[in-house]
Amino acid sequence: MARKNSTEIAYEYIKVAEKEISKRWFEPTLVDILRHLIERGVVEPKRLRNYLLIYDFDTLLKFNEGNRTHTFMDLSIKYDISERQAQNIVYKERVKGDIKANITY
Repeated sequence: MARKNSTEIAYEYIKVAEKEISKRWFEPTLVDILRHLIERGVVEPKRLRNYLLIYDFDTLLKFNEGNRTHTFMDLSIKYDISERQAQNIVYKERVKGDIKANITY
C-alpha cells in the first residue's frame, strides 16, 4: 500500500490531471492548468495568496533595504491582513514550499 505522501500518489494524480486537462484544452497554458486545479479544489486560492505574499516579502525586503517592520506593514496593506498574519504566513508557510515537506521519496 502506498504511503500518504509518496511520489506514487503524486504521479498517479499527474496522469489523472493530464487526462482531464487535455480533454478541456488542446494546448493548455500554465494559466489553464492553474485555473483547472483551482476550480477542482486541488489548489486553494488561500495557498496561492500565501505563495504570492512570500514572494512579495522577498521582493519588498530588498526594496525596504532589509527593514522587516516596513515590509510587513506593506504586505498587510496590500493583502488586507494584519501584520501578525503576514508574519505567520511568511515564517510558517515558507516551509511548505520545500519539496521535502510535500513528497516522501
